[in-house]
Amino acid sequence: MPAQSLGLQILEILVYVVIVGFVLGFAIKLCTDDALRRGKSPLLVSLACILFFPWGLIAWLLFRPKPIDPNSRGGFNLDEYRVQ
Repeated sequence: MPAQSLGLQILEILVYVVIVGFVLGFAIKLCTDDALRRGKSPLLVSLACILFFPWGLIAWLLFRPKPIDPNSRGGFNLDEYRVQ
């Protein structure tokens, strides 16, 4: 009987590792794609999100910059600073 309980414990640990790996993989993919869309370093954003999980992921989702407009030339845009 103890051999079965050891097998179940190993299976339980394996299932836990797979679930945690899937969640972290999904978080890395989400952060990498979002950082590229917003013009930030995907490596740094992913590292922050994983090293400080889940607080790093929450912080990135709350304080991320606006996405870059692919139609703009980048740099200074006078229309953003005009007073009406």
